[in-house]
Amino acid sequence: MRRAMALATGALVLVIALTGCVGTGAPVRTPTASAYPAAVASRLQSAVLAVSSASAAGDPSAAIARLDELAAILADARARGEVTAARFESITESLALVRADLEAAVAAQTDQKPGKTEKPGKGNSGKNH
Repeated sequence: MRRAMALATGALVLVIALTGCVGTGAPVRTPTASAYPAAVASRLQSAVLAVSSASAAGDPSAAIARLDELAAILADARARGEVTAARFESITESLALVRADLEAAVAAQTDQKPGKTEKPGKGNSGKNH
């Protein structure tokens, strides 16, 4: 469980780097994409922070919900022409990696829930005594 959460948090660091989220107020410039407005960077940064916070708090289900919001913000920015196609694809690929890690964390949590037991098969001997 901890490993999955650590992987998800590590992947978020990658997303943060890919989104170029900085708080300078100036358009963001990165080596692989043209500048995009500071308002877009701010929205992405806030969404990444929400995902990261939920993940760090050990709530992968909430982190997935925040990841969905981040993906929607990114899609909206792309539709408005505020994010290049190359940048959109790069970030989307990273989001998919984060989602996979978070889904693994949810599965791990489900497997560790108290009271979860394996159900035995119907009648081990096949005889009724």
